[in-house]
Amino acid sequence: MFDLDNVFYGNEIRTWLVALGITVAVLVVLRLIEQLVIVRIERLTSRTRTIIDDLIVGALRKTKLLYLFVVAVYLGSLTLTLPENLRALDSRILMVATLLQAGVWASTAITLWLAHYRATEEDGANRTTMNALSFLVRIALWTTVLLLILDNLAREQTQQSADGQSDVAVATRNIVATMEDLFASVC
Repeated sequence: MFDLDNVFYGNEIRTWLVALGITVAVLVVLRLIEQLVIVRIERLTSRTRTIIDDLIVGALRKTKLLYLFVVAVYLGSLTLTLPENLRALDSRILMVATLLQAGVWASTAITLWLAHYRATEEDGANRTTMNALSFLVRIALWTTVLLLILDNLAREQTQQSADGQSDVAVATRNIVATMEDLFASVC
């Protein structure tokens, strides 16, 4: 039988079970809060005529379960004693997941706004122009998300490089600088 005081990867089994319990509880609570917020905002949107609240509901509906899982794992892992490199990796994963989820929300809002615009616009030329512009805006959005991810990862790598832990920082910084130059020249 298991002895809960046994140490496994630097933590007692009891601590691992607490972390697992926190992760599961946080995931369930986040999912419930998400559904509750969506239902409440939908009730409000039925009484308004603006598109903004519809965009918010549509974007919230695109909240990925994987993102909620990453948040739950991060919060559960806070109870564990982890080496510094694993703690930093945990933070990086949360940051990347948050930026990607924000990109999904923004992209969904753009798509819903465009659908609303198409439904209300009678001029076909204007609809075509808006389709092209929304495509460009989505490209700019995802390019920005990618640049933010690379910039944050490069910043952490640079901090590690100053400590002599990684030379990948220089390469990552060069990629970020090249992408920023490319993005600036397109805009």
